[in-house]
Amino acid sequence: MEYPGDFSVEVAAVAGVRPKGLTRKTGINVAPIIIYVVVALVVTAGMFAWDVRYRRAEEDRRKPPAPEVIARNLVENAIGANTVRDVKVDREKKAIAVTFESTQFNPGKPKAVLRELLDAEATIATKQILLPPSPLRDFDRVTATLVKEGKTLAVAEASRNADRVTMTWVDERLKD
Repeated sequence: MEYPGDFSVEVAAVAGVRPKGLTRKTGINVAPIIIYVVVALVVTAGMFAWDVRYRRAEEDRRKPPAPEVIARNLVENAIGANTVRDVKVDREKKAIAVTFESTQFNPGKPKAVLRELLDAEATIATKQILLPPSPLRDFDRVTATLVKEGKTLAVAEASRNADRVTMTWVDERLKD
């Protein structure tokens, strides 16, 4: 039976639909705000991760190449392409050892001419590494081994404070 002042069923129905908590107090629905904040945080974190990866890649790209690569390029620029056979760097002794194929050795030439040509070739190769504007300022000594068809012709030693390159003739055709 229904009484005129009995609103219990209607009140219960309205109470189930009525907003609760912050929405009831302020009239603001927080669900879209929370979703927006979460999406903004995810996008910001993604952009931050991308920026960190990009900066690391840029730092790696801007690093100078290894001394072995620089020495190889300097000698090949002076002597000829694909002439360098081996490059060894000793950072403790501040020394570089380069082995390259001689482009000037011709067994038909006289010994004096061959020695002069090989001396000039070794001087050019070693001074390319030692003298400015070479980026290999940290190294004081260069040893250049001149080879032809796998046989060692001469060994040249140069240092930053020496005026001349010291040649040691290994091949029998070049010895005194």
